Amino acid sequence: MMDHIKQATLTKTELKEQRLEELMTSCREQVLQQLIGPFGLTPAMFDDKTGGNVTTQHNADQGIYAKESEKYNRASDYDYSKAKKDLLKQSHADGTMNSQTFVDKYTGKEESTRRITESGQHKMNAELDHTVPLAEAHREGAWMRDKTERQALASEKDNLHFTTMENNRKKGGKSAEEFLSEENGFDPSVTQPLIDEARKAVDKHLPTEMERLQYHGKELAMTGAKEAGKNALRQALGVLLFEFINGSFVEMWSLKSSFKAPGFIDRLIAAFKRVANRVINKLGSALDAAIQGGVQGFVSNLLTFIINSVVTTSAKVVTIIREGMKGLWEAVKMIANPPEHMSSDEVFRQVTKIIAGVVTMSLGMLFEESVNAFLVSTGMPYAGAVSQVITGLLTGIISALVIYGLDNLFDRLAEKGTDLLHAKEANLDELQSNLLHMADLLEAQFKNSAMYQDIAKTYLQIGLALETACEASTATHESCDKDWLAKEQLLEELSLKKQQYQDSQQELDALMADINIKGWGA
Repeated sequence: MMDHIKQATLTKTELKEQRLEELMTSCREQVLQQLIGPFGLTPAMFDDKTGGNVTTQHNADQGIYAKESEKYNRASDYDYSKAKKDLLKQSHADGTMNSQTFVDKYTGKEESTRRITESGQHKMNAELDHTVPLAEAHREGAWMRDKTERQALASEKDNLHFTTMENNRKKGGKSAEEFLSEENGFDPSVTQPLIDEARKAVDKHLPTEMERLQYHGKELAMTGAKEAGKNALRQALGVLLFEFINGSFVEMWSLKSSFKAPGFIDRLIAAFKRVANRVINKLGSALDAAIQGGVQGFVSNLLTFIINSVVTTSAKVVTIIREGMKGLWEAVKMIANPPEHMSSDEVFRQVTKIIAGVVTMSLGMLFEESVNAFLVSTGMPYAGAVSQVITGLLTGIISALVIYGLDNLFDRLAEKGTDLLHAKEANLDELQSNLLHMADLLEAQFKNSAMYQDIAKTYLQIGLALETACEASTATHESCDKDWLAKEQLLEELSLKKQQYQDSQQELDALMADINIKGWGA
C-alpha cells in the first residue's frame, strides 16, 4: 500500500524514468533466470519424454510408453514356441493337419499344408495366428505385465489358430472383429465363437481395474518422489546460482570504473566476499524454494499423468507443465493469501505479471524446438546448447518487455483512476461546502421557525382578544341599537308631545284671543 501511495505521488516523468530503470533491471534478472532455470538447469537435470513419466492407457493405445520394460517387444517378451509345437502335435493327432492338408480354423475349409513360392521353394502354408493380435493385447494392458505373464498370454491355446499364409498376412495386426468379418468373406458362425474364446482367454491375462489402479498408484508414487527430489534441487540451485551470478555482475559493474586504480585486487576480494555473503543469506530462501519445488514437482507429475489420460503431451509440454507450475503456484498463493501491505489492485497487477511470465516462458520453450531444428539443419556444432542460450536470452528480454508493458498499462489505468478520484474529491469538497451552507440555512430556518411559532402564539392571543372585543362590540352595538330605538321612541313621543303642546298652545292662544275679543281682558 505504501508503494502504491508513493507511486501516486510521482509525476508522469518520474514514473516513466522509474519504469525504464525497472525495465533494465528486469531484463538482466529475467535473462539470468531463464538461462539458469528453464533453459539451463532444467534440460541438464530432467530427461522429459513424450507422454510424461507414467504410462496412461490413452498413451498405451497410441503405442507411447514411459519405460522400456513397458514397450512392445514380441521377440523377447512374447515367446510361444513351446505352445506352437504342442499345437502342431495336437493338430496331427486329431487329424486336422497332415503333410498334405490342414483345416483352416477361420474358414473351416481344408487347405494345402504347403505352398510353392515363385522361386519354386516349398514353404509352410499353414501358419499359426494369434486371433487377438499380441500387439493389441499389449496395448490393452499387457504392457503392465512382466515377461512371464506376457509369455503365458502369448501361449494361450484358445487364442492360437491355424490359417493360411495369405489370411495371416492380410490379417496382420488388425483386430479379430475387423478382419474376420462377414464383409471380408468370413462366416460369422465359424469365426465369432473363435473370437469369443480368444477374447476370454486373453482377458484372463490382462490387469483388472484394481490392478491398474495399483500399478498407476505405484508408478505415480515412485516417479512423483523422483520428480519432487529433482525439482527441489533444481529450484534451490536456481536461487543460489541466480544470486551468485547476479551479485557478481553487480559487483563487477561497480568495479569497472576503478579497474586501474590502486588496490583493485583488495576491492575485488571484498566484492567476492560480499557476493558470498549474499549467497549465504539466500540459503533460507533456497530451502523454501526446495520445499516448494518438491511439492510442485510432485503435483506437476500428477497433473501430467491426468492430462495424458485424455491427450498425449509432447516432451516439451511436459517440461512446460513442470516449469509453469512454479509461476502458477506463486499466483495462487498471492491470491489466496496476499501480503497485508498490498492492495487488491496491486495483487491483481502482480498475479497478471506472474501469469504473463509463465505464458512467455512456455512460448519460448516451444520456440526453442524450432530454433534447435534450424541450427541442426545448418550443421552448427552444439546446436542444442546454442539454441537454449539464444532462446533463453530472447525469452528473458521478451518477459521483461511484457512486464514493462503491463506496468505501463496499469499505470495508465491508475492515472485515469487518479484523475477521476481527484474530480470526485473536488465534487465531494463542493458537496461538503453546500451541505455546510445548507446546514446554516437550516439552522436559520429553525430559528425563524421558533420566532414564527412565538408570533403565531401572539397572533392567537390577539385573535382571542379580538374575538372578545368583537363580542363586546357586538353587545355594545346591540345596546346602542336598543338605546337608539328607545331614543327614537322617546323622540317620537316628544315630537308627539310637542305637537300636542303646540296644538294645546294654539288652542290656548285661540282661547286667549277669543277672550280678548270678548273683552275679558279688560
